Amino acid sequence: MTDHGGNVWQAKQEYGLEVNQILDFSANINPLGFPKSLKRIISKNIKSLDTYPDPECSTLKTELAKSIGLLPENLLIGNGSAELIYLIVKALSPKSILVPVPAFSEYQKAAKLNKVKSIFLHSREKEDFKTDPEKLLISASEVDLIFLCNPNNPTGFLFSKDELMRLLLICEERDCTLVCDEVFIDFVKEGQGITLLKDVMKIKKLLVLRSFTKFFALPGLRIGYLAANKKLIDKIGQHQPPWSVNILAQQVALEVIKDDDYIKKSKEFIFKERDFLSRELEKIKNLRIFPPSANFILCYLKKATLTSTALSRKLGRLGILIRDCSNFQGLDTRYFRVAVRKRKENLRLLALLKEVL
Repeated sequence: MTDHGGNVWQAKQEYGLEVNQILDFSANINPLGFPKSLKRIISKNIKSLDTYPDPECSTLKTELAKSIGLLPENLLIGNGSAELIYLIVKALSPKSILVPVPAFSEYQKAAKLNKVKSIFLHSREKEDFKTDPEKLLISASEVDLIFLCNPNNPTGFLFSKDELMRLLLICEERDCTLVCDEVFIDFVKEGQGITLLKDVMKIKKLLVLRSFTKFFALPGLRIGYLAANKKLIDKIGQHQPPWSVNILAQQVALEVIKDDDYIKKSKEFIFKERDFLSRELEKIKNLRIFPPSANFILCYLKKATLTSTALSRKLGRLGILIRDCSNFQGLDTRYFRVAVRKRKENLRLLALLKEVL
């Protein structure tokens, strides 16, 4: 069973709606949709479906490595970042992992599946869910591996590059591996100055997770990648099943990374619309929002009589999906998350929230 956002199929059954009648604010996907070139790419490569995909994703690795300033040997392509999370835990076999929470639940699920102990570092609401770097540094000495989501999902908290480098120094001293999950970093204004991608060449205990799902709006194709030193990539890659990434996913990824116009337009759109949506949400009575850094906003219901689950159902019946955050470690039944969408859609959400709250 999945407990994430983006389950329009469940919503279709539960609320009796067609998929095209649903506005999905529960999944943090680029609202501009996938690049226009996608149909052409798939049409061009559809004849290749009678051929096994390249198990090494060699061409994609080569072109991707060029675009991000790494070597192909520093990359492992996976069936979405979720597959790579499970491969990391299985291959590295840590005795324990540390997860600053709230956070993406697949880290601890991967640990549980592999009988690895999970230790949680809780951030506090009154501090806008900022993870205390000092507490994180202390905790690093107690575990073998840390999963750090930057920016954090669902809170939007963002570590600075200086804080990350300090943590990496401690990790190297304590023989602790840091997995920095950067699946939302392309939605961050200062993302290029914060990413640890190029640091994998010089830091042995660093792994960086990236995904094509969110920014390029490709959740149905399932493709992501892991960056690390060659030794770690080889070790983790040994546990990956052959042909994990299908041929269409490889070809699409190969093309979209070159689409500079789409990338530029998407960033400009998201930055503008996020500022608008967060500003308007702040004006709604009985609602508190936490400072966003990516393409989603965490909200808190001040009104104790209404839970996030009840709100989710109310809006669901009206064709609006939000992410009920009550199942996130460290959150409760008064938190929900919304993705940034197009202006007309955001206005629809705002109008319904004002009506309900």
